Amino acid sequence: MHREQYGGTAARPRSRLVGRSVQLERLEALYERARNGSGGLALLWGEAGVGKTRLLDEFSSRTLGKGARIAAAACFEFLCPPFAPLREVYGALGIPAPFEADETRPRSETARYQAFLAAAESLKAAAATPVVIVIDDLQWADFATLEFLAFLMPRLANSMLLVLGAVRTEQIERDHARHEALSRLGRQGAVSLQIPPLEVAEMRRLVSALWPAAAANRERDIGRVCALAEGKPYFAEELVSSAVAERGGTKFEAVPLSIRAGVLTRFEQLAPAQRQTLLYASVIGRSFDAALLAQVTRSSAGDVSAALGLAHDFQLVREVRESPGRFVFRHAITREILYHELLAFQTRTIHREVAERLVDAGAVDPFDLAYHWNGAGDAERGSEAYERAGDAALSRNAYRDAEAAYRGALESRNEGDRGSALLCEKLSRALSVNGEVDEACAFAERAVNAYVAAGETHRGASLAIRLARRTYESGKPGLADAIARRALKLSGESGPVAYDAYVTLAHFEALQGRNDLAAAHLASAEAAPGEHSAIDRRNACMVRALVAATSGRLVEAFEDYEEAVQLARQLDDAEQLAWTLNNYASRATATGWTDRALAAHREAERCLRSDEFGKVRASTIQGLAFAELLAGDLAAVRARQHEDELMPPGIAMTQTARTALGVRLAYYDGDDAQAGEFATAQSLEHAFTSGETQRIGLLAGCVAAYYDVTSRRDEARALRSRALETISTVDFSFWLLDQLAQSENPGERERARELLAAAAADPGHAAARAHLALFDARAAKLRRNPAAKSLANDAAAKFAAIGWPWERAQALEIAGRYAEALELYRGHRFLRNARALEEGRRRVRHRAGKRDLTQRELEVARLAAAGESNRSIAARLFISERTVETHIASIFDRFDLTSRRQLAALVGDGAQQVAGEPFP
Repeated sequence: MHREQYGGTAARPRSRLVGRSVQLERLEALYERARNGSGGLALLWGEAGVGKTRLLDEFSSRTLGKGARIAAAACFEFLCPPFAPLREVYGALGIPAPFEADETRPRSETARYQAFLAAAESLKAAAATPVVIVIDDLQWADFATLEFLAFLMPRLANSMLLVLGAVRTEQIERDHARHEALSRLGRQGAVSLQIPPLEVAEMRRLVSALWPAAAANRERDIGRVCALAEGKPYFAEELVSSAVAERGGTKFEAVPLSIRAGVLTRFEQLAPAQRQTLLYASVIGRSFDAALLAQVTRSSAGDVSAALGLAHDFQLVREVRESPGRFVFRHAITREILYHELLAFQTRTIHREVAERLVDAGAVDPFDLAYHWNGAGDAERGSEAYERAGDAALSRNAYRDAEAAYRGALESRNEGDRGSALLCEKLSRALSVNGEVDEACAFAERAVNAYVAAGETHRGASLAIRLARRTYESGKPGLADAIARRALKLSGESGPVAYDAYVTLAHFEALQGRNDLAAAHLASAEAAPGEHSAIDRRNACMVRALVAATSGRLVEAFEDYEEAVQLARQLDDAEQLAWTLNNYASRATATGWTDRALAAHREAERCLRSDEFGKVRASTIQGLAFAELLAGDLAAVRARQHEDELMPPGIAMTQTARTALGVRLAYYDGDDAQAGEFATAQSLEHAFTSGETQRIGLLAGCVAAYYDVTSRRDEARALRSRALETISTVDFSFWLLDQLAQSENPGERERARELLAAAAADPGHAAARAHLALFDARAAKLRRNPAAKSLANDAAAKFAAIGWPWERAQALEIAGRYAEALELYRGHRFLRNARALEEGRRRVRHRAGKRDLTQRELEVARLAAAGESNRSIAARLFISERTVETHIASIFDRFDLTSRRQLAALVGDGAQQVAGEPFP
């Protein structure tokens, strides 16, 4: 249960914990120390509503499952008699509380010491098994309790006791005596754990999970809740719970009473004139200037100063120290509550006066001005100011701010006029960058239609091309093609717009493996007259690179990619450069140039701010994750998955990559339940609908492997067959093609090998050559062909060269180099494969006679261990060199050896048998 209280109202059961993995790991480490006999005390510091209690509840729930006993208590602001929380803890543990109920009588120091000592000893005695004591709202604890905790601190070190206390930072700021008592605990060794507000992305994830999926205005209301809650989960949950319970989640309105009560209780302690001053301040904004407040309230500076001083004492506002005279409401939600205490008529009047004074002052923030004109009911001036604010936000790449501003501007514009069309175009751009692709398409379509209706066909055609690309990104290739062709028609099939349209159509065809059509469109683009922008030429370079790469001309492809990167650098546009680098890196990953791929993806990552560029950032995270997955860095991949959870859905390719990554990582972990959560029929259909080899081959290969290990072999075979009929290149289809080496269908095996061989013929395609060798090794082993081992050794060497450890280990297994394969599986945490190989080798070793050496094998082994070469051994024993190799390989296989040093230890340990005889 989430017990965080605000204004004395207990909250309801809450949602899944979000964004506290670091703090949970720290608490769990403290618990492990306590369980091993080294207890301690930790203080969790954070503002009201930040989630301290929710975190402690989660931790308590987890430790209960590990055999801990939990004793919980809470302190109360106006009712906390001496030792009250401790008496509650002792009661929960079922032991008598050795504290006197009436602490008002004086006690000698000796008697107090003896009482504390007895209390500490009885508590330690109760902790024969681990005990976790949780005390909430310790900022309100009585001083007797704090003194006992200080006495207990040094005695926890040799116990299985873990004491946790939650402290509200804002409550302790002015309570110097309690602050000193708590600080004393820190000086004695108590751990301090800061609980900061959640990040914006984490809050969106939390609120999105709570808000009904089908609710009207869902995204806008989620944004408003996040803005008001300011990273505090309790506030967010209360706001959502109130909206859902009272209005079915269809509209977000006022702050619920559970939060309002605490704020208004403190607000009402101000004098009437002071309350009026603070209400005016709430209209000015979250942050406000004392001088402006004095002007609009027509008060003296002294009266305003006195009102703000008391408001500060009641924790309603705080001073911005670095800007004397400027104040800010302590919480956005505090300001929201006070704002709604005014009548609508009053707020309009105040907004207008503030707006006029801001205009008179000049050089005003356009967001502030827009907000006040809008609040005053002046829609025209509000819309103009919002548009200026959006433009300013775009200029600094603040796309979320731009989105909010353009939405505000659109609310007051007439549908269909040119100004509305321009706003829709700008909003579409911001939405697209933020990763909200479907809504971006909707606004772009509105703008295109408005431009065409107004006779601005050239502008409409140019925007229609961008709309076509976003539509393709959303997983609708047929519609995207139709929109691009409409743009081409609107352009009159000539000029720069036609060039861009032809390049876009070429891109769609190339992504779906139709390179002949793509090449024809590129030729049409080059025939279009006129000068073409750097961004259009960059786009053409990337499409040419894609066609060349999938046509067996990788050297040429990378020349085009590098030219595209150079053009992108000239644009001075972080988003465009990141997109270009990601495309380059994706191709490098697919061809086995792992170092290049990681370097390019990481440069793309540096181009982006964490809270902007949602779409391209999601793509960057996925690209890095796959490069790291192939490199065998599974810990890094899991960190990317955590980052990805905080990102918007992104484009269709990103969603497919997210699914494939989840399935593959779960496959390596041996977590079939987790893989099943990712491998849905819907995700597969989305991939096949796209017609893209990259998406189909990647996801089908991951899911089919999961089907195989969960005894769904018929589904696996059907999925591989369907995918093979669709794909035309090896792009990200290696895992799929690798599985087809053992297909029962000769035609499928032949087709899969043809694809690999065609790619391997390109001298730049190291990954294809390695996979072709692995494919041939698997097929040879299936036919019991002796060449399987040499083919597998060749594949292992090729995979070692490109740094793909899982594939290398697979080749080593086929080559019979089991110990080396197992070392790779274990080292990179490929747990499923490690377990399977260990189990398989265990069965082989336990087979009768498998640990025995023949007399000839022993002779060969001893000579090899002594450093003799294979040729020398053959000469001394009068056998062929090939026979020596066979004997040594057999011994290495049987005992999982990787070096002749290990062989020397084997034949010298006196523990093996020679055909049933003990070693001499």
